Amino acid sequence: MIRLFYRDVDRTPYLHVLRQCARQHGLDVEVARGGFTREHWEDELAAGTVDILAENYWGLQVQAAQGAPWIAIGGVADAWPDRLLADDSVRTIDDLRGKRLAVRGLGPQEHLPRMWLQDNGLAGQVEQLVYPEKETGRWGHWKKVADGTCQACFVSVLYVDPALAAGLHEIPLPAYGYVGNVTLVTSEQTLARHREDLQKLIDAAFDASRLFHTDRGAVLKVMRGEARELVSQQLDLSSEERLERLYDGLRAELADAPLPTPEAIGNTRRMLLHVAPELHDYNTLAMWDFSFAREALKKRRG
Repeated sequence: MIRLFYRDVDRTPYLHVLRQCARQHGLDVEVARGGFTREHWEDELAAGTVDILAENYWGLQVQAAQGAPWIAIGGVADAWPDRLLADDSVRTIDDLRGKRLAVRGLGPQEHLPRMWLQDNGLAGQVEQLVYPEKETGRWGHWKKVADGTCQACFVSVLYVDPALAAGLHEIPLPAYGYVGNVTLVTSEQTLARHREDLQKLIDAAFDASRLFHTDRGAVLKVMRGEARELVSQQLDLSSEERLERLYDGLRAELADAPLPTPEAIGNTRRMLLHVAPELHDYNTLAMWDFSFAREALKKRRG
């Protein structure tokens, strides 16, 4: 058995599909919600009381650079899933010059816009105003665009509907590499003891990602169970239409396979260089063990 911790209930639809796929490989996966403190997250992994942390790769990479024995073995998304929403004064990326960008003051969303602006030639030309969620509500910084304080913001694809209903519009963007959503991070100790089970987990992750992209009905059947109750803590899933809308958003976030691209891994490191000096001398590829993904790919090629 593999014990897996997550934090955000938005992740449970994928994780419950992963759990179902793992059973087909003869593996039981316990999916449990971890805590937001080190004691109930990293310390559990170090102690061996949990085998996989399914979120927070962006923070765990800093700990790995500091010497923590964390090993990443899979990641289901390789692009930043947030959407650029704006008022009528912004129709293109170039229109952001001289404007204000509302930034979610939590997690990687506080750092990604800064790097994205730099990579698009807008460093120093867009004022970033950071808003904590205790002020705006969950993913509510878009309200600062709606009220005219700012002109644009990045919002998770799962939370764009209220902003669009309030009159904001989406500006289409090319994919931008980032390791997010569900990531599968274990420890050197767990890898040594449970290599066979971890291989089954990655085999199941390949199956789960494929199922999300190819079998809408099967995924929705899983989502109608416990995952619906959990995600309903944060999103209105009272109708089948809303549940299917959630599925569409989740599917849009997922890569074809749970194997991040070099660009995604590199961007996730670069994102924190201004606040994590440890990463300057650390190649985050050293944190990754791709042997499980290689084996899974061999099986699929016959």
